[in-house]
Amino acid sequence: LISAKLYLPIRYTRELASLVHRKTRGNPFFTIQFLKSVIQNKMLSFSVKSRRWIWDIETIDMQMISNGVAELLTTTFNCLPVKLMRTLKIVSCFGSQIEDSTIDLMNLGQQVLSFDVQNELQLAVREGILEKAGPIYQFTHDLIQQAIYDLIPAGNRKFLHKTIGTSLLKSAADNQTIHILAVDQINIFCKDSILSPEERSQYARANATAAKFAIAASRFEQARSYIDTGIKLLETGHWDSQYSLSLDLFEMSASISCTHGDITKMSSCLDEILSHAKTFDDTLNASYMLAKLLASSSKHDEAVVNCLAILSNFGEDFPQQVELPNILNKLSAIQPLLRDLTVERVKILPPMTDTTKLNTMKFLNMLCTYCDMAAPMMIPLVSCRMVELTLHHGFCDDSIVGLILTGYGMFLFTHNVHEAYRIGKVGEYLREESPNKHRLKSRLVAEWESSLKMVVEPAQAVSSTFPSLYESAMMLGDVESAIRCRYLYCVTSLYLGIELTSVSKDLVLCIQQSAKYQHVLHSAMAVFRASIHLSGEGGGDEIKSYEELSQIGEQSRNSRLLYNVFMSQIFQNFWSRDYVAVVKLCEKQPPSKYKHILEVMRCFFEGIASMSLARHTHQFKWRVIGEEAVKNMAKLEMINKWTFENKSKLLQAELHYLDGHLNSAEVAYKASIVSAREHKFLHEEALAYELYGIFCMENQMVDQGVEQLNIALDKYKQWGAMKKAEELQHFIDAYEIST
Repeated sequence: LISAKLYLPIRYTRELASLVHRKTRGNPFFTIQFLKSVIQNKMLSFSVKSRRWIWDIETIDMQMISNGVAELLTTTFNCLPVKLMRTLKIVSCFGSQIEDSTIDLMNLGQQVLSFDVQNELQLAVREGILEKAGPIYQFTHDLIQQAIYDLIPAGNRKFLHKTIGTSLLKSAADNQTIHILAVDQINIFCKDSILSPEERSQYARANATAAKFAIAASRFEQARSYIDTGIKLLETGHWDSQYSLSLDLFEMSASISCTHGDITKMSSCLDEILSHAKTFDDTLNASYMLAKLLASSSKHDEAVVNCLAILSNFGEDFPQQVELPNILNKLSAIQPLLRDLTVERVKILPPMTDTTKLNTMKFLNMLCTYCDMAAPMMIPLVSCRMVELTLHHGFCDDSIVGLILTGYGMFLFTHNVHEAYRIGKVGEYLREESPNKHRLKSRLVAEWESSLKMVVEPAQAVSSTFPSLYESAMMLGDVESAIRCRYLYCVTSLYLGIELTSVSKDLVLCIQQSAKYQHVLHSAMAVFRASIHLSGEGGGDEIKSYEELSQIGEQSRNSRLLYNVFMSQIFQNFWSRDYVAVVKLCEKQPPSKYKHILEVMRCFFEGIASMSLARHTHQFKWRVIGEEAVKNMAKLEMINKWTFENKSKLLQAELHYLDGHLNSAEVAYKASIVSAREHKFLHEEALAYELYGIFCMENQMVDQGVEQLNIALDKYKQWGAMKKAEELQHFIDAYEIST
């Protein structure tokens, strides 16, 4: 640019151009104003003798010190027309940019601008101060915006923000963007200002509305700022004079605190509400969040009691101690209602409008969430009640939860898996059509995706949906559900044979994120211990031992944590071929009364371990356990060949070997290898090669056995199970030495 304007080769102007670029930061407006100043101060002149432009680079550099740009801008802007300067000052109050529609609203009221500002804006564009992109005017540099803003006298600045804010607030109506812009301007004025009671009340209400808009847009940090400002603006006796507004603000504050994991503030807000609420209905939201608070502190029993107490006020009573006959009777009683239940039939139900019934459904939904942790046998009773309320009083989003959980309960406690899956699928179809499908998906991932659906459909396909469920929950600000999705993804990844380093990294993220939300923290630690044991990776000092985790589970009466610790130990010992430790653990904890995917894996691990011990100890009790595992896995293979065929074939191979049917055993081992490979279970393909190799070596087929074990070795390394591979290599070496 300078070379062209001075009609000189670039080699002559390079030093001057570098200086100009340094001083102006390359901004076109700064550059033009800088060069004008240089010419006006006669630092650049035309030499007749040399017949070209000349300059003293050192003089220019000395004249324009490092803050010269700001000084230059101040001098330049003070020379602008009054109307243009007034316009620019107002625009600078909004930051770096402003939309046409906002300017039009200010023009409409003419409280802020008493003249048509469009001509002034166009002039600012021509001067290079602003640039226009579609409906947006933007300062060409942030220094320009700051310099203009600084020209507003400090005493006038706050009142200008107030004038802008109140003008926009009057024009905002239901426009969320304009309302938030108005409140942002007002809050600048409110800071350190003395307000009248009327202003405090008006601005507190405006902040409460802005917070609701921000929450609806998933801008939770912004909402938190509005809520805090709104609470500060409340009067001294606000629970008497501003009851509804106080209830609104403190409920939102508790909810946002829960989202951010600020348990202390959440607890304080709930105490404030529950100590000042005037009616039972006004306590419902606080009671709902209190249950969340208790659960996040691993007090699942107390969360269940809290929900039961609220439901009792709605006339819904449930026994706290539930026996299997109670469950089977309830499932049998509701079967006629479910037999003809279809998506179409549910769709023609009227919407549920009774407020009491809607609140009842809300707390029944929550009760199921915490029963899954503390009292799983209560789930069928609660979910069946949700279905009954839906069929008698109309449909709502919680009806979808009731349907899927009824299918889940049927799956846990009966043998009718296909009917359970059908009911669950009705709920899933309705979930997909719901406007709140993302919230419902993240809510139901434990009972649907990671449980019943994974048993019936290809496991890897189901597991691959968990990351998107996590993102959906985070987008909604439902951090609790999001963390549960991430945790379940980690658990299923471990059991499905996903590369262990990747699983461990995901578990570290899960542990870090759940530090504020205790409900999965310790379960994630248990799974992490199992993962790093196989991979040989190191864990941090903050990762608790299995013994410590069991103590926490017992103290908090968290049956889910205790079960996850148990399964992680089973998993670790099984893959290390410590079959004695596996069966000892299983003897201490009998098979669960209800089914889920981890219980299926327990059956598989215990079956393989028991039949190996039966061969070596000739104790009949191990054969009985092994035969039962073969029967159970064969039933599951009939339901889902993709996920369970390779496991069923491997158990059959071990039973054939135990019975001395060597040819049948060899056929079954090979079938398990093929099935695991076809169905993408890398770790179980490695296991089948390993057990087939041991079978060969123990039956005088040493070369073939070593070949199978070396293939298993490679597969384990692909899985990332380096410690397992090392143990297997020691086994191969020791066997070769002994023979």
